[in-house]
Amino acid sequence: MNDPIDSRQLQIFLCLATKGSLKAAAAELFLTSSAISHSITNLEASLGVPLFHRSGKGLVLTPKGEFLRRKSIPLIAQMNNIRSALTGDSLADRASLRVAAGYNFLTYKAPDIVREFNECFPRGSLTIRAAERDKCLKLLLDREVDAVVLVDPPEDGPDFSYTRLFEDELMLLMHGRNPLAGLEIVPVADLNNKSLVVSRLQSYTTNHIVEQAKRKGVVFRECFEVGNTAAIYEMVKMGQGLALLPNWIVKLEEPSSLVVARPVSGIRLSRTWAYVEPTWKAPNLAGRTFKRLCLQAAYAAAGGKGALTHHHASSAPFASGAAGR
Repeated sequence: MNDPIDSRQLQIFLCLATKGSLKAAAAELFLTSSAISHSITNLEASLGVPLFHRSGKGLVLTPKGEFLRRKSIPLIAQMNNIRSALTGDSLADRASLRVAAGYNFLTYKAPDIVREFNECFPRGSLTIRAAERDKCLKLLLDREVDAVVLVDPPEDGPDFSYTRLFEDELMLLMHGRNPLAGLEIVPVADLNNKSLVVSRLQSYTTNHIVEQAKRKGVVFRECFEVGNTAAIYEMVKMGQGLALLPNWIVKLEEPSSLVVARPVSGIRLSRTWAYVEPTWKAPNLAGRTFKRLCLQAAYAAAGGKGALTHHHASSAPFASGAAGR
């Protein structure tokens, strides 16, 4: 009979898979790097499969390692629930959490996260609302939510700490017969006097795109507000303007000969999504679980490339990230 998986080894494995390096995992768990390495070696020997590829670029999960990482998140949450219940916290499976998130994350990533969260906490209470980047931070400061998911995490300050989830890049969408579609990369200067289709005129991302373009001498003829990504695609299909959407959303949409996507040169359109928590409050079990699920979703969005590091609030502005649509 096969031995059960050691829960401590499983926790160490998940931390290493999340952090991406022995040094970061050791700091998180207050262990030595050699202790982390020894635990992973024993776990791989016990399971009979390699969990990480070891290369000069660091540790990368194998397909079996990715499977174990995905399955271990709710499993560890359930084990923590059992421990809490046995030690007197009978409300562990009814834990509550309030979250605000950028619109695209809420639309495309949150459904799977919420479903798995509810499996971990059958009687739990999860409230998640959509908000623009600055509104998310205000809700957190006003203690109306416990955590937020947004792009362009806040700069240095005592109020927040953040965990980087993944990076994306805004791609230019246009009708397939648009002359710009013949270019592999579109220079930002070619966007001058073009119509831009956006979800919301007053979003942080829209405002920043417009401001960055102005610095390059580019002025859009007009911006159409259409409310959501599906409407943006329909407008582009009808040749009513150009749009800028994250690359991971572009990949999720059904391929169409009517719409093509191209990168833009001469302007920085990469962004960093982050999970932001207040420094004045330690996260509860529900918060820790939700963050792990966000990291799992981030790993998928990044194509299996974990951009998973923890910081106290510090980030360059939109040059390295722009806020969520």
